[in-house]
Amino acid sequence: MTYDHPRVRVLLDEEDVRVVVLSGEFDIDSVGPVAEVLADAAREGVRRVVDIARVTFADSSLLNILLTGDREDHLVLAGPVPEQFAQLLMLFGAASELEIAPTLAEARARSIPPQG
Repeated sequence: MTYDHPRVRVLLDEEDVRVVVLSGEFDIDSVGPVAEVLADAAREGVRRVVDIARVTFADSSLLNILLTGDREDHLVLAGPVPEQFAQLLMLFGAASELEIAPTLAEARARSIPPQG
């Protein structure tokens, strides 16, 4: 899959794992591409890892997309988790709902096949 967006980059699939790299700020007006690439990966039956290490700001819109995506088909977040995003996770009590790995390599290893 090829996807070109200034804040959302999709790495080539390796071992049926699609890595979605997020960079910059995400709010209600900019999360659409994230939802799109996660939904595409779920439809294609590949495991999903979302690299959040370069997220400089996120509101509940991004958190909602990640939680929804995880509930539909498991995904793993790759850190390190930026401080603002960590605060958002704590504020909404979502830290325990999402699997977060400290590195991209570990997130790839932790990802599991989607249920289907």
